[in-house]
Amino acid sequence: MPRRPLSCLLLALTAALVPAAAAAGADPPMLLDDVTQRPSAMPSTFEATNTVALEGLRWSHWGSAEAAGRGTLRINTCEPNCAEGHVRVLPDSDLQVRGVRIDQGRRFYRQYRILNASFSSSDRAAYAHWTDAYTPGDFR
Repeated sequence: MPRRPLSCLLLALTAALVPAAAAAGADPPMLLDDVTQRPSAMPSTFEATNTVALEGLRWSHWGSAEAAGRGTLRINTCEPNCAEGHVRVLPDSDLQVRGVRIDQGRRFYRQYRILNASFSSSDRAAYAHWTDAYTPGDFR
């Protein structure tokens, strides 16, 4: 008779520990950081620089080695200076991120690029190449 309660107790403990062990072994979520220094998963805004930002991002996929989102790109021309610059607005701009970089025990996308069908050749040279993304360690 004492064996049955012990076996039930062992079964209950095993059932409780298996999901916890699986969760502990799961990869932490992928994050993306930018110049605002507020890393997040699937951000709605990505500020590549103080003059280049994507807003209203909608992500088609996230969490694997690559992710892609679409939003509106805003580029301050900084002409004649950034305070008086014209802001170019390019809807339907794609933000692609890839790679994994570990920083402070968290996973971050390592690189990004921005694409838009109406990019000029100088826009493509400035934004369409893979660029290293920030992680919190870059701001120390």
